[in-house]
Amino acid sequence: MLERLIIRDFALVERAEIVFGQGLHAVTGETGAGKSLTVDALGLVVGGRGDADIVREGAKACVVEAEFRLSGEAAKRVAELLRTWDLELEDDVLILRREVSAEGRSRASLNQASVTLANLKRLGEQLLDLHGQHEHQSLLRDGAALTTLDRLAGLEVERAAFAETLAALREAEGELARLRESLATFAERRDYLASAAAELEDAKLREGEEDELKAEAARLAHADRLRELATLASERLAEGDAAAVDALGAARHAIEQAAALDGTLDEALQQLGEANIAAQEAARTLSTYLDHLEADPRRLEEVEARRELYARLVRKYRRPLAELLTWRDELAGELSQGEDADGALARAEERVAVAETTCLAAGKSLTQRRLAAAREWTAALARELKPLGFPHAKVAFEVAAVLDGRPTPHGLDDVRLSFTANPGEPPRPLARIASGGELSRVMLALKSALQTRDRVDLLLFDEVDSGIGGAVAQAVGERLRNLAQHRQVICVTHLPLIAALAEHHLAVSKHVAGGRTTARVAALERAERVEELARMLAGERVTETTRRQARELLASPTGGRNAS
Repeated sequence: MLERLIIRDFALVERAEIVFGQGLHAVTGETGAGKSLTVDALGLVVGGRGDADIVREGAKACVVEAEFRLSGEAAKRVAELLRTWDLELEDDVLILRREVSAEGRSRASLNQASVTLANLKRLGEQLLDLHGQHEHQSLLRDGAALTTLDRLAGLEVERAAFAETLAALREAEGELARLRESLATFAERRDYLASAAAELEDAKLREGEEDELKAEAARLAHADRLRELATLASERLAEGDAAAVDALGAARHAIEQAAALDGTLDEALQQLGEANIAAQEAARTLSTYLDHLEADPRRLEEVEARRELYARLVRKYRRPLAELLTWRDELAGELSQGEDADGALARAEERVAVAETTCLAAGKSLTQRRLAAAREWTAALARELKPLGFPHAKVAFEVAAVLDGRPTPHGLDDVRLSFTANPGEPPRPLARIASGGELSRVMLALKSALQTRDRVDLLLFDEVDSGIGGAVAQAVGERLRNLAQHRQVICVTHLPLIAALAEHHLAVSKHVAGGRTTARVAALERAERVEELARMLAGERVTETTRRQARELLASPTGGRNAS
């Protein structure tokens, strides 16, 4: 949920801080006041285009900061995305910041960590859907129609299962390609591979042996010095009048008697006991070490020869030891494979065939489900669009095979949305013929159909009430409020009927002072809402009659449910 939006030096806004709540928010204002500034600012902070001309005249830069508090699936999705960028979602709070300088330079951050605009845009697609001007419409993004159809039909699980079969097919195809490449040169490499395999097998290389040999070589090379030092330490610990073990034992005996008189010495007594035991164990360890320590020139030669063998093989085959051990195992498989080229190829081709059959079967099943869903939802959306001012409109999901015939991770299909507003006209791509208002209402119909299946918790509608009124406006408003039962909705509107339905009302106004024009955004209380709705009903000539009509709108069963 969007909790706070801070705007500084953005277009006509010098500074605004807007607090948002749950449910439906209406944004209103006089014509030319800049009602869409809120939507534009949110579009900027989630990676939208930011040119120098959006910076308020005379300011060095504009800044937009949005604070989101996430929960449930939205928090999980965003956290997973942030982890791919080595970032963490802390306390489920996300603060996005976008700054555009007067020279057109742009900077963006996420919880104070720098982020690219591309990543900011990816994150924004998880946070909100913006429906207004064509360039803002999420409905027009590549793949949006396919994703929408799959969500309407509940096909996400089937689509994910298909992606797994496609990944298995690609892996099998890759293995076959690598096998063919290997077999093509096997004859000329056979002697080299056999020689290398035999040499590595004879060497009997073992993981960890190289470090063991290094340690043993050091011990053998310095045997005399090690004996001298270990003997000295052993004597100091356990031999002679000044032996440490004896001294510690005497000290412990003395403190044992003292502790009987003063209990505060119990800790010192315990420490001395532990030290005495440790000294005795060290003495035994050194004695055992000296018993086995001996200079052995012949063994040293064997160890150094073995180390040289390791070094020579690493140099010869230009692989570190870990890779050399792996390669040794691979060589046996490659030789076996090369000797049975026909069988190896047949088995690899069979794996590809099986994976391809599985993948195509899953893809065709997904296509059939999509075709059925397209028929169902084309009819359902026609019914949904009728009360939204499209009595004869048709929005159709058109499912066709991908152009090059190669499966994609989403299946074997391309899906696009076509639209016709009038009978007798052929459907055309939605993006080419629908206005911003028509697009917003089509998306409103889709979002109403999706309801709780939608994955985005914040919806912004601009122009959704363009060119409508009366019963159509009532239908649009009711759908907006129904959507707001499941998620946060912000709607820029010029219709009092829709504004009255909102739980939260924001008004944008323009003020001139000192020769400068400034836009302000204010959250309205109930009395202020009455005045704003009366203005929307009557224009500048607000009367008691229009105020009474405004109060009736707010008091009606379909009116706003709280005073703010």
